[in-house]
Amino acid sequence: MTLNVMMSTDNASSSEALLRAVRNGDIHNTRKFLKDNPGALNAKITPDGERPLHVAALFGHVHIVEHLLELISENDLELLNNFGMSVLLFAIYSWDESINIKIAKCMVDKNQRLPIAAAGDWLPVTWALQLGQIQTCRYLYSVTPFEALLPENGDYGADLLALFYYSKMFDLALDLVRRCPRLVIRSHALRDNFLVILAKTPSSYPQLPFWKRCLYSRIMKEIYEAKLTDEQSRMLLRAACNAISPENQEEISKSGMEEAILMAAQRGNATLALKAQFSLLWTWTKDERRIFSVAVQYRQASVYNLLHGLILKPLFPSSDDAYGNYMLHMAGMLAPPEQLNPIPGALLQMQRELQWFKEVESITPPNVKQQLNNDNLTPRELFTKEHKELVKEGEKWTKGTAGSCGVVAALVATITFAAAFTVPDGNDQIKGYPIFLHKNLFMLFIISDAVSLFSSTTSLLMFLGLLTSRYAEDDFLKSLPTKLIIGLSAMFISLATMMAAFCTALFLMLQHRSWIVISITFLASIPVALYIWLQFPLLVLILWTKHI
Repeated sequence: MTLNVMMSTDNASSSEALLRAVRNGDIHNTRKFLKDNPGALNAKITPDGERPLHVAALFGHVHIVEHLLELISENDLELLNNFGMSVLLFAIYSWDESINIKIAKCMVDKNQRLPIAAAGDWLPVTWALQLGQIQTCRYLYSVTPFEALLPENGDYGADLLALFYYSKMFDLALDLVRRCPRLVIRSHALRDNFLVILAKTPSSYPQLPFWKRCLYSRIMKEIYEAKLTDEQSRMLLRAACNAISPENQEEISKSGMEEAILMAAQRGNATLALKAQFSLLWTWTKDERRIFSVAVQYRQASVYNLLHGLILKPLFPSSDDAYGNYMLHMAGMLAPPEQLNPIPGALLQMQRELQWFKEVESITPPNVKQQLNNDNLTPRELFTKEHKELVKEGEKWTKGTAGSCGVVAALVATITFAAAFTVPDGNDQIKGYPIFLHKNLFMLFIISDAVSLFSSTTSLLMFLGLLTSRYAEDDFLKSLPTKLIIGLSAMFISLATMMAAFCTALFLMLQHRSWIVISITFLASIPVALYIWLQFPLLVLILWTKHI
């Protein structure tokens, strides 16, 4: 916020001095001026109608604010500028929250009605949150009379609830919902009600990569905070859903909960809501598509898994929509980009799609599997049509990966084959045996070199098998991923053992210069580390998805 300090010609001489003193934090001249001009205490000293207390609060001069509060009355604190803004609003415009809170406390202690002095459509607590003043917002929320936030007094409470949620202040949002459940269904002309907001917002819990989930013990603080936030959001969602009576169908309809639960099913946020309101399981879209079909279409496993606990489970796969699509048809449609993009590589994307289709197919009655939709397509035919391009991309990606990795495997095989006949320090000229034949390090060298040769050859054969595969749809489910797993695993072993053989040979030849050996060994570990960094996460992900 900027403060216009240009004064009109009529009052510039009397007000400019006071404005300058207050703005600069000059308590001596402020006291002197107000002692000589008591009427200036509540006078407008800027063209926008700000009074001395507005200016002192804006510039964060706590000592001047405290002095002015001693002079003015309780009612004087409610004086507004030309735009209807109270002095409490000016107290939150500074970026130093510690000062903001001190000034706000001084003002509220003087006049407890200030927290409900609205500016436009918002209360001061909402303005503080909108400006990113989190701690100031928490203080103002604690002193704001709760009656001002009730639905019958306007949209103040509903607006604050939405901002609490967007700012991830779930503890305050939960407090609001518990104290006034009706806020979750408060309608607004310019925004959705809170139930719809919950449905549209992705889950607050971070979806960490597999390798990060394996390191929970090393990042416990981060995980604890994430879990706490997630638990608070779940409690908030549960409280919001419980605010609607399941027996009151009219209330559910007016609240927009049915539309919200369908949006939530698309984003995987509907699990808690469905458990809280069992009747919502029978919700369907305008196209007569039931909620589980929506979850299948958008690949939301958390919502789909609820189906397994239902006695009437067979009814859902047997229900079609307005286009003749059954749940299995939904599984045959291509997943939305937000579900496919996080999966690296078209091969794994196609594998995930096949796994999803097979899962839905396992609960589908036999007579439904061959049902035609309005386009005269069975579920499997629809799957083939929708995934035609993904199959081509999967073939291209897999051949590219196999080709590049095959070059590395061939190079390792060539090196280790040659190393087997070029032993450290050569052979005995009389007997022909290697000089270090009876040393343990030499045996370790031979074993490492042999393992590297065999594993690199295995890896090369697997990658050649990928290059010559037929790439049918079903091959993406097990055959192709298995070959890729074997190829990458064997290549990792070959690289590691090749470096081991190299380091062992150095130890044999430079036994009395250990510092050189240690330095070179450290450098030799860099290629293995690079492989782990670049390719090992892919290998782990393939192993993970193979068993889903």
